[in-house]
Amino acid sequence: MRKREELYPDYGAEAAKIKQDGISEELLNSMIDKHKHCRNCMKKLYERYEVLQEAVPIFQRKPRFEEDTINNRVNNDFFGEICDFKIGYFAGKPISYSYNRSEDSKADTGGEEAVGRANKVLADFVYLNSFPDVDMEVTKFATVCGYSGRLLYHDPEGRERAMPTPPWETILLSEMGDITEPDFAVRYCQHKDLDNVEYWTAEFYDGETIRFYRGDYGALKDTGETKENLYELCPLQGVPNNLEMLGDAEKVLGEIDDYDRVFSDESNEIESFANAYMEYKNVQMEDGDIDKAQSSGSIQYSTDPGVDGHVGFITKDTSGTQTQQHLDRLEDNIYRFSKTPNLNDESFGTASGVALKFRLTGLESKCGMFQSKMQKAGIYLFRALAKAWGKKGIRFDPLEVDMKFSRNFPLDLVSEAQAAQTMIAAGLPKRVVYGLAFSGIDDVDEVLQEIENEKEDIPPLEEGQVTVNAGTSKAAGTGQADQ
Repeated sequence: MRKREELYPDYGAEAAKIKQDGISEELLNSMIDKHKHCRNCMKKLYERYEVLQEAVPIFQRKPRFEEDTINNRVNNDFFGEICDFKIGYFAGKPISYSYNRSEDSKADTGGEEAVGRANKVLADFVYLNSFPDVDMEVTKFATVCGYSGRLLYHDPEGRERAMPTPPWETILLSEMGDITEPDFAVRYCQHKDLDNVEYWTAEFYDGETIRFYRGDYGALKDTGETKENLYELCPLQGVPNNLEMLGDAEKVLGEIDDYDRVFSDESNEIESFANAYMEYKNVQMEDGDIDKAQSSGSIQYSTDPGVDGHVGFITKDTSGTQTQQHLDRLEDNIYRFSKTPNLNDESFGTASGVALKFRLTGLESKCGMFQSKMQKAGIYLFRALAKAWGKKGIRFDPLEVDMKFSRNFPLDLVSEAQAAQTMIAAGLPKRVVYGLAFSGIDDVDEVLQEIENEKEDIPPLEEGQVTVNAGTSKAAGTGQADQ
């Protein structure tokens, strides 16, 4: 769980100060220091996602007693599963970007030819930047850490490029507090030179220039180097996972750590049984006989006359039922409170499409929340791109970009088609049916328009032209079967 100081800071006052007086070295270093606790928290979360030894609490666990020699430290990676499930479900099917070709779009853009140019420059941008990968990485950073950065820049050939930036290196400033539409931004990084000497660099972005800084942490200095910002908006924006900018697994970290501890203790118990204490009762053993018995698997001993000797093991009498019940409750709570489906549930293998969707309601709510953030960030992204493309004589209306989101969900097309036929037979309009029955259809109007286009492409029948219906061929207008 985060402490209050580890939440993303409010930079409203700093944004207002920069608007009034501009950026200064003192203010830049102050903003970076203000981001310190949030930065450290997000780095720990991402390192836990990477399952680094120093980042997973169970790996740091010490034996309960100094004389304990068994100290299993088992990591059950619920953290990674929660994040990966959401990432794959949301971004496993790439977001589709297209430019509208409606009459309104043509009017706003400047005609059909202008729409064609806008559509091409958008398609080229998506392909050049491998934008599905950018979206995947942005989703991953946001899901694990709470938000992600996304940076627009120009490559040496002057082409518009985009890349995700780690949130622990990204500061977004906005007077309104909305990181998807920042007024200013800072990207800062730690480096080491060839002599292993540590130094820091930072870049400050506004709507006109990019300024560069270098030095020690807390003492970064302006290098005097600047670049023109051709996007005319802050090119580094944030994409939050939710309003609170929290990662998907943060609310169940306590349950995950408890599960690891209990599971590791149970593993210790099992290993203790395998190495249980050997009991010698009324038995005469020579020095070294115990070691020989352990290596050979057989024991030779003697007893006094009339005395019954016994060799056995001292073990703990426990069935493990209480421990298993506790682990089961923890597992249920981890999935429940993180809104992640438990695919180990046997009902998943037999559930219908509707039942599966019901079980995914919590996950869908998380994804719907993130989708709204992605759409808002997308509008700002294409506003900035439109300004850069405008300098090249390309008219581009960012509000005409259509972003289509498709969940990575197995479709039951047969059941959906049967349901659609039933609803159409009951008299429901096709517009309503297509929207209700088919989960793979995002734009019903587009589908209906395509159906009409197909009808218009079918040429009218002429006299003597052959039609085929239900396997029977007839010559149109003659009434005679075509042999």
